[in-house]
Amino acid sequence: MNNQILFTTNHNNVFGSSVPDESGIYNVVVSPESVAKNSSNGNPMASMKYTVLDGTQKGKTIFDRLVWSNASQEAQDMSIKRFNTAMIAAGCQDGVAVHSIPEFVQMMNNQRFAVETEWKKSDYNGNYYLTVTRYRQLLANGSQPDGKKRPASNNNGASQSNVQQSQQAPFNQGNGAPQISDNDLPF
Repeated sequence: MNNQILFTTNHNNVFGSSVPDESGIYNVVVSPESVAKNSSNGNPMASMKYTVLDGTQKGKTIFDRLVWSNASQEAQDMSIKRFNTAMIAAGCQDGVAVHSIPEFVQMMNNQRFAVETEWKKSDYNGNYYLTVTRYRQLLANGSQPDGKKRPASNNNGASQSNVQQSQQAPFNQGNGAPQISDNDLPF
């Protein structure tokens, strides 16, 4: 007879919707699962994974992609601002040299700051995804969801009720297979 606990049930540790169900401003920590890779057009990219630190969406995941472009001087200047803004929001001091996107990802690992999010429709598949629009310093009063839920998608006949049903039913037909909606993936 084994009295050692295998696991303890927890409503926050189930398959289903792993992203916040509202847009807003969230205090986050950068997950060590964030990686440097190339975007679909070959540009260097930081594929960031953030975990919400507090509030009603605590523990949920926000995905972000910061793409570096040298296509023109203007594109490079915008890339510098984009990456620099995230680092400054995370509390980095002036004068820190960053040599590569992998180094940026490593430096951001476990950093805490706030991200402002909104729902944006994908040009790729017509679904709505929670998108980071701004980086801020941590909010002293905690995360601030704004009450705006994911808009209904008209792609592939999916409706808001289908999205809600997949979020409420974390297991597929009782066979234990995870039910992870395509709407929870940022690509």
